[in-house]
Order: sequence, then structure tokens, then C-alpha cells
Amino acid sequence: MIIKSMGISFLFSLSTSCSSINADTDQSSLLKAKEGGGTILANTKNSELQLGNTIANSNALVALKSVINKNDAGFRVINVLHIGDSHIKSGLYSEPFMQKLNNYYGQKRKGKLFFNFQWFCKIGTKYSDYNELAELDIQLVKSNPNLVIISLGTNDAFSGSSHSNFYAKIDHLVQKIHDLAPHAAILITTPPDGLKNTGGYFEALPEMANVVNTITRYCSDKNIACWNLHQIMGGTYAINAWYLQKLAAPDRVHYSAKGYAKFAQWLFDAFVKAMN
Repeated sequence: MIIKSMGISFLFSLSTSCSSINADTDQSSLLKAKEGGGTILANTKNSELQLGNTIANSNALVALKSVINKNDAGFRVINVLHIGDSHIKSGLYSEPFMQKLNNYYGQKRKGKLFFNFQWFCKIGTKYSDYNELAELDIQLVKSNPNLVIISLGTNDAFSGSSHSNFYAKIDHLVQKIHDLAPHAAILITTPPDGLKNTGGYFEALPEMANVVNTITRYCSDKNIACWNLHQIMGGTYAINAWYLQKLAAPDRVHYSAKGYAKFAQWLFDAFVKAMN
């Protein structure tokens, strides 16, 4: 289990592991990715799409918007808890987002508004894993967040967890946050694109579309703010373009530091737009 606050890491007893990328992998085989079937969007050429880079249901963030835009002489700290999987483990996603917010609002509010980020993650986690994790319960109470960002779903798609009651699994985690951090706004992001290696060929995960569609449907039903990263980056097979531009890892699941920095920039752009 990893919790990070402003770049400081606190390690808990739960072990974490992450498979390494083999540097000797045949690069030619990594390019054998089949073209998309059009289930969402096939894209192998452009990593700059930003299709509809907005936060849906942004009215759910109105209380947070009021705090951020409050004009008074006092100093305010906005506590943010980012919950996720290996995509946020190293801080390459959360930390640039925090820095951009502090640079922007530090100037806009003349140094009187500060975003304090913590990222809470365990490699390989699914929505259901966090539903039963006592460490998350403790962190939700201790951190007293103004905003909780949930970035999960990749492992639900890969493991098949989304086959059964996935809508309810999302709701269980959201209700936990409501119960333990009742004043926190919630922003859910859909997972980025990822492909499955099938003997040297990379194919779309059928369950990824289900994960993305269920998350967006849940957020619409419950009026939860939602940032559809999967759609914004180009949809199914978009990761091919990211890999060719060295923005994604050879495993076609994870991303490079520059790739995660691009996610952070896009989320920052959408967040500021919603707050303004």
C-alpha cells in the first residue's frame, strides 16, 4: 500500500509488486497491433485528440467550486485524495496535476490557495478491492479531503471483475466515501486505453468498453463528476499512437512519464474549465 503526500512516501505492511518491462523484447512484435473494430474509436496516428476534454456533471463540484473561488483574505488548503491503481503509483499522474493547480491558483489567489495532494494506491487493484480495504477507511477520515479522485477500472477490465455487478461495485466505493468523508466532492475518471497481448499481437479488451460505459452511466445516474479519459485520448487502440510517440510502455497498458504528464495536463485543463 502506498500513500504519498507532497512527494513523501509512507509504506504500509501490505506488499506491492510491479512486473518489469523486458528490455530485450522484440520491438517488431510489439507493433503487431490489430486495427480497431470501431466499438469506440480506432486511432493509431494521433495522441493529441483531446476529444471533448470536459468534466461531465461538473455541477456536482459546485461546493468545491465555491470554496476555490471564494474571495476573502484567508489562506485555504484544498485537500485532495487520489485513489487508484498502478497508473498513479509513482505519482507521475497526480503530482504534475497538483503542481499545475498550485502554480495556476497560487498566482490567481496570490498565494492564498494551496492544493495538498495524497495518492493512495495498490498495484493490481479493482473497485471491489478498495471496498474492503481498512487502510482506505482510515485515510478517508484522517485526510478530511475536499476532493476525492477515483482512477480505477483497468484491472476490472483485465481480470473480468466487470462481468459481475460492476455498477454496484462502483456504488459501494462511492458510498464509502460519502459515509467517511461526507464533505468531499467526488470526481471519477475512466481508465486510459489498454490492450491485451495475445501472442505478440495486441487486441482490444472487450470488457474495457463495458468498464468505460458503466462508469459514465453510473456517474450520469448519480450525478457524479466524471472525466472520460478513455474517450478524450481517442478510445480503443489509441494507445498505439501513444506507444509510437514514446508516451506509452511496450506492454500497451501503462504509460511513460511524458504520457502521464499529458494526462495531468488534460485533467488540469478540464478541471480549471469546470471551476471557472
